[in-house]
Amino acid sequence: MLSLKKFVLLSGAILMCVQATHAQEPAIYRETFSQAAGAANTNFEFDGWSGYWSPTAQNEAAGNAAGTWNNFGAGSSLGRPSGGNFTNVNAGPEVGNTNGFAFSSGFNSVSNNFIVYTTQFSINQTIYNIGSISFYSGNTSNAFPNGMPGYRIAIQMDGNWYASDQLLVQNNNVLNAGAFAASGQQLVLNWAGSIWDSLTFVPGTSLVLGGAVGTLPSDPVTAFGLYSDPAVNTNGVGGIQTRRWDSFEIDGTAIPEPSSVALVVMGLGTLVGLRRSRKA
Repeated sequence: MLSLKKFVLLSGAILMCVQATHAQEPAIYRETFSQAAGAANTNFEFDGWSGYWSPTAQNEAAGNAAGTWNNFGAGSSLGRPSGGNFTNVNAGPEVGNTNGFAFSSGFNSVSNNFIVYTTQFSINQTIYNIGSISFYSGNTSNAFPNGMPGYRIAIQMDGNWYASDQLLVQNNNVLNAGAFAASGQQLVLNWAGSIWDSLTFVPGTSLVLGGAVGTLPSDPVTAFGLYSDPAVNTNGVGGIQTRRWDSFEIDGTAIPEPSSVALVVMGLGTLVGLRRSRKA
C-alpha cells in the first residue's frame, strides 16, 4: 500500500504540477502572416495588422496606384518557420500556416522608415509576465555586410508609442524570397531590462524616432509590432533591396491567480496536517 508519507509527497507534487501547467503559456501572441500558396500580394489588414511608411506616416497603400501592395504588404511565398504546427496564437484567422510573410521592397523601403503593428490583442501585465518578443528576419542588402537594416520592437502604452533602443539586425544576406524559409534568422528582444525610445506616430502626419525614455511601466500593451529606420547608404550605394519578416511572437507566462495559489497552499497544508495526525 501507498504509505502516508509517499501519499503526501505525491499529492503535493500533483498539486504543484497542476499549478505550474496553468501558469506556463510560452506564446502569448503569434502572427504567421499566412496566405494561400500562389495568392496575390495583399495589404497588412488581411492579417489584422497595419503599416505606415516615411516621416509623414503614409498608409501602406499610399502612392501605389495599382492598389496591389507590391512594395509593402504580405505575400504568399514560403514563410519561416515553414510547416509544422506553428500556428497563430491570439491573432486573426489563418489561411494555413506554411506560406506567407510580410515584406517591404523598392525605393520606399530603402529611403524611408516604417512601422507595422497590430491592435488585435492587448497584453495586461497584471495577467501576463512578458518574457521576450521575437520574429524571423530575411532581409537582402545590396552592399552586404554594410547597410543591413535593423528593426526595433514597437509598442503602445497609454496611447503613447515606444521603440526598443536595441536594434535587432540579422547577420546574413537572404538573397530572395525563396531563400527566406531556409535562411531567415530569428531576432529576439528580452523584455526584462530593455531600454526604450520615444516614438512619435500620428498616421498621415508623423513617424519620428525620439530619445531614450528608459524602462517602461507595467501598463497594458495595447499595440505592438516593428519599427525600422531608413536604410543606410554605403558610398552612394543603396544599402537595402528588400526587407522580409515573419512569425512575430510574444512569449511569456501567465501570472497565477491568487485564488489558485491559495488553493495549492491549503491543499498542501491539509496533507501535512493529515500526516501529523497519522503520526500522533
